Amino acid sequence: MVRRRITNGGRKVIGKFPSIKNGRMVWWESQLERDYLYLLEIDPEVLSYDTQPLKIEYFLDGKIHKYTPDIRVVRPNRKQIIEVKSEEKAKKEEYVELFRTVGPICRREGYDFIVVTDKDIRIQPRLNNVKFIYKYAKTRITNEHQILLHEIFGEKETLKLEKIIKGFPLKGMRAATVYALIFRGILWIDLSKPINPGSEVRLSLALPQIRSKAA
Repeated sequence: MVRRRITNGGRKVIGKFPSIKNGRMVWWESQLERDYLYLLEIDPEVLSYDTQPLKIEYFLDGKIHKYTPDIRVVRPNRKQIIEVKSEEKAKKEEYVELFRTVGPICRREGYDFIVVTDKDIRIQPRLNNVKFIYKYAKTRITNEHQILLHEIFGEKETLKLEKIIKGFPLKGMRAATVYALIFRGILWIDLSKPINPGSEVRLSLALPQIRSKAA
């Protein structure tokens, strides 16, 4: 879902993202922020996240100001406040001053404060690969798929993607499941390179327990 909201600066594109990790729709307020959500979804260390999570009040030039962070991320041993901005905007004096002010406040409250820019997010082909794999994120995964993977791999450490994809339909299983297994981290593929039939794939060293239903 995408819609445009009228702000003092003109029209702003906002929308909802179908988060598997959170089990609900999550609002985004810029297309760059939406792209970053894909990366959070596939990051195995991210337990959960929410957007526009809280408001921070601070004093500047004798006045009280309010700041709403873009994203709060929860990881196993730390929490983060993430500000998503284009590289150009992040370097503007008004934002440099804002980050210099609110960063220490976030840290006092137990959060790491991080600014993430388009140069961090829109790295290709990684971002497009993640978006492609995410299309299959809800595909049902079972223990039978894990057994089949071991049969297909045998003693081999790596296989071509096309061999694995061809192996699943032969057992009466959907080829789309292979991409779901990559999304879950059960299969590993180098997302920094274009995904194609000749891509090398391997079983992850530490296989997670597979649930009978998609998250």
